[in-house]
Amino acid sequence: MGGCDLPMPTDVVLCKLADFLDGTLRHFEIMGYDIAVANVGGTFYGLDAACTYQWANLADGSVDKDRMVLICPSCKGGWDLKTGQPVDPPAKFPLTVYEVLASGDDLILTFTY
Repeated sequence: MGGCDLPMPTDVVLCKLADFLDGTLRHFEIMGYDIAVANVGGTFYGLDAACTYQWANLADGSVDKDRMVLICPSCKGGWDLKTGQPVDPPAKFPLTVYEVLASGDDLILTFTY
């Protein structure tokens, strides 16, 4: 049998909901991938945590809540939290977006590899 392998989604428990306060931006490492997760008004957003312009951990950055943009702490580039698309230069390439949902007391990220 030939063909390509299909992406495998895996649900990963990140933390307890009570440990992730509103306005918080956190870093998680899943299977060697760096993921930034933001809590904005009780809605969670997960994106790749590596700046696509220069090396920086985006989880060390900030969130512009008015524009729903993740801001790099180093280059100040920005990416849309919902789509991962670059919105502020020098960001040029999109970030992978991950579904993040509350399940009971846990925060779950669907990781596809």
